[in-house]
Amino acid sequence: MNMNPWFKWRTLAASFFAVSAIVSIVGCNSNNDHPAAQAKVRVLHASPDAPAVDVLVNNTSIAANAPYKTATGFTTVNAGKASVKVNVAGTSNTVINASPDFNAGRSYTVIAANKVASIEPLVIDDDGVAPASGQVKVRVVHGAPSAPAVDVYVTAPNAALSGSTPTLANVPFKTISSVLQVAAGSYQIRVTVAGSKAAAFDAGVVPLAAGADIVLVAVDQNTGASPISLIGLTTDTAAPRFELTDIRAQLRAFHASPDAPNVDILVDNVIAASNVPYPSAVGFVNVPAGARNIKVNASGTATTVIDVTPTLAAGKAYTAYAVGFLANISALLVEDNLAAPTAGNVKIRVIHGSPDAPNVDILANDSKVLSNVPFKTASDYLVVPAGKYNFKVNVAGTTTTAAQADVTLSAGRVYTAIAVGSVAASAKNKIGIQLLTDK
Repeated sequence: MNMNPWFKWRTLAASFFAVSAIVSIVGCNSNNDHPAAQAKVRVLHASPDAPAVDVLVNNTSIAANAPYKTATGFTTVNAGKASVKVNVAGTSNTVINASPDFNAGRSYTVIAANKVASIEPLVIDDDGVAPASGQVKVRVVHGAPSAPAVDVYVTAPNAALSGSTPTLANVPFKTISSVLQVAAGSYQIRVTVAGSKAAAFDAGVVPLAAGADIVLVAVDQNTGASPISLIGLTTDTAAPRFELTDIRAQLRAFHASPDAPNVDILVDNVIAASNVPYPSAVGFVNVPAGARNIKVNASGTATTVIDVTPTLAAGKAYTAYAVGFLANISALLVEDNLAAPTAGNVKIRVIHGSPDAPNVDILANDSKVLSNVPFKTASDYLVVPAGKYNFKVNVAGTTTTAAQADVTLSAGRVYTAIAVGSVAASAKNKIGIQLLTDK
C-alpha cells in the first residue's frame, strides 16, 4: 500500500470516536498535569474469557471484582519501576505481574490482553502532551485475540466497500499505533477480515470532536453483528470509558410451513435466500438496524405469502419463522440471545411451530421443562449441562408423545429446538423436532 502510514492511522482513529464520547470529552485537556517526579497509569481488562479481576498498583487496589471490558481511571505513581498486578477477583491468584518502568510526566495504559491461558500485559506509553488546536490525540490497539488480521476501511459515509482501498491493510493482533494528531471530521469505519470486502464491523457514521485524548482498543465481542467492539479510554474523569458496538442487526429465516412449497426470502426486496425447502434455516446475515421489510415468496415467483416490516434493533439477533399451513401462513419473529452460556453448559430454547398440534409439554430426558406451550410460542432460554438429551413433545398434561428427538448438545453452544410439521394422519410432513444451532 502506498498511502502514508501516519495518515492511515490518523484516519482510522478518527472514525472510531462515538457520539456519546464526543459530548463528554470535548474540551478536555490531555493528561499533562503530572507532578515533576510522578506518572499516571490505568488498566483495562481485555481478556475475553478471564473472570472478574482485582487490579493492584504498588500493592494498592485500584479496582475490585472488575469484569471483562472494565477500565480503571488514572492513578498517580512515583516515577520508576512500579508493580502492576491483576488477580482473580477475591484471591491472591495473580494472572499478570508486571513491573513496567514509568517515566515522570507521562501517562500509561496497561491492557490485560489475550485469552486467559496466554494473558499478558500490553503497555501503552503516552507523552501527556495535549492535542494541537482543532485536533484529537489518539492511540489505536488491536486487542481482540479471536479476530484475525484485518483490513480497515475509513470512508465517506455510505461509500461502497467494493470500490474502496483499505485505509489500513493486514493489521495483526496486539498492534499498537503511534501517538496521532487527528483532524476533526465525520467518517464511516468498517473492518473486514484481511483481503475481504465483507464488513465484519461497522461503526456507522462517527463524528470526531477536537480537543480529545483517547485510546481505542478493539476487543472480542460475543453478541451482536460483529465479533469485535471498541473500548474508548479518555482523560475525562467524568467519562473515562465508552464502548462502540456494531450498528447492524442480525437476521435469519426458517421455513416451518409443512405444506408450503420451496420459498424465496427477500429483505428490503433483495433476495437473501432462494429456493429454501421445508424445514430448513437460512443462516444469520447482517442487516441495517431499523424497519426492515421481509417477504416470503413462492420460489421463483412474485407471489408473496408473507410481507412484514418489523423494526430490528442494533446489536440484536432475530429469526423470522414462516409458520402455519400455507392457507394461513404467517411470520413469527423471535429475538435470539446469542450470549454464550456459563462454562460446561449450553443454552436451549423451545418453539411450538406445529400448526395443528394442541398445547404441549416439553420434556428433556423425561423431566418436564416446559408446560402447556401453545402454537407460535417461544420459551425463554434454558441453561443446562452439555451432553446427550432425549427431547419429547407431549400433548399438554398427558404422557402422549407427539414427537421426540435424541440430540447431543455441545458445551458453549446456543440452540433452538422447534416442533414442526403436522399431527394429521394424512400429513406428508409429520410432526418432528428440528434443532437449530443459534451460535
